[in-house]
Amino acid sequence: MDSPFHNDQKKVTELYEYIFQTMPDFEEDALTKEVVWQKLYGKEVFKDSRLRRVMSDLLRVCEEFLDWEMYKNTPQQVQINRLRYYRTHHLDKFFKATLQDIRMYEQQHPQQDIWHYFYQLGISHEITNQISQQRKRTEEPNLQEVSNHLDAFYLINKLKCCCSIFNYQNLAVANYEVPMIKEVLMHLEEQDYSHIPLIVIYHKCLLTLLEPEKTVHFQELKTTLFEHQSLFSQEEARDIFVLARNYCIKQANQGKQEYLKELLDLYEVELANGILLDHGFLSPFTYKNIVTLGIKLKRYEWTQVFIEEYKTFLSEEFRESTYAFNLARLYFDKEDWAKVIPLLNQMEYKEIFLELSARNLLMKTYYEMEEFEVLISFLDSFQMFLRRKKKILGYHCTGYMNLIKVTRQLVRLEYGKKEEREKFKQKVVEMKEIVDKQWVLNKL
Repeated sequence: MDSPFHNDQKKVTELYEYIFQTMPDFEEDALTKEVVWQKLYGKEVFKDSRLRRVMSDLLRVCEEFLDWEMYKNTPQQVQINRLRYYRTHHLDKFFKATLQDIRMYEQQHPQQDIWHYFYQLGISHEITNQISQQRKRTEEPNLQEVSNHLDAFYLINKLKCCCSIFNYQNLAVANYEVPMIKEVLMHLEEQDYSHIPLIVIYHKCLLTLLEPEKTVHFQELKTTLFEHQSLFSQEEARDIFVLARNYCIKQANQGKQEYLKELLDLYEVELANGILLDHGFLSPFTYKNIVTLGIKLKRYEWTQVFIEEYKTFLSEEFRESTYAFNLARLYFDKEDWAKVIPLLNQMEYKEIFLELSARNLLMKTYYEMEEFEVLISFLDSFQMFLRRKKKILGYHCTGYMNLIKVTRQLVRLEYGKKEEREKFKQKVVEMKEIVDKQWVLNKL
């Protein structure tokens, strides 16, 4: 902000410094135009157009700073621009030195993403133009390398785009035109691209979407992915693993329970290599999903180790509540009821749906422990909670209200006749909007 290269206006700097002082709350009263004007111009008559011009200039300076930061964070593009400058100014010695620096950088940073071959294409173009500029007719103008990098960039991005399209079509009704997909798939069958793992992997990802019944595609994807995952940038690896996990989830939902083990294998590799972390943090939803999977597979010891080890990777805001809830879920499934209640009762939940799930788990625990008097009282308070939060919860409210109603009847049926239980069971089976229907049915 103080650099004359970016900004030579004193009022722009003053405006920035004042706004910076209002962090982190940015209170509205402190940032009205009148208050800001007084801070910048004192007792001068307020002029809206003048203030808006300073504000516009500050935005421009900030955006130029962001542009510069983004540019610095793409060293490959910086290197290509440097090559272009030295080539166009006939500085051959510096061109060669920069090219050597690029090759050294590539050795030190082997990670790849979908843009890797775009940058390789840019470098190859500069080498071709350099050869042409020097008019060395006996020297091959590097055209094969240009062609190879162009093909690799196109194929990787085409395959990834097709994966996104067909993956989305599994979730929603949408029609897309996908030209040349048949030609691309035929080309990949005829050519060997084993030296470019990204092409192989996105090819296999696409085949799992187009031919999900052929499980060999997933197995080949998994083998190649596990072998080369360290080669990819974190963002690229994350995208690939999401496609692989989605395949496993879809297969498991179709009743192929062996894919739950495959899903956990994927998660374990992602955890071991930090792929699931975003700026050093693990999403509470991912944390919960992994715990759910571990519980389903009865991998209790592994799940408990995960819960403890990855607690510190949760954001501080949700750490304690997410940890307590998921540990309680583990104890519940292990039928260690006595440990569930203290964990859930001591927590303050900052996310309403997490609190809703915790109340549901607490309700089921009271039932399993046959603490029916406590349970009836709890159901009353749970019902009041749902009524207070009805607008926020929306359609979720109906499912939980029905669960409360059914749980009350379950308690009464503890002392009822077998015929009544069978009749009630049929009623539950026919219910469409109810949370935890399978748990209820298991009690009958």
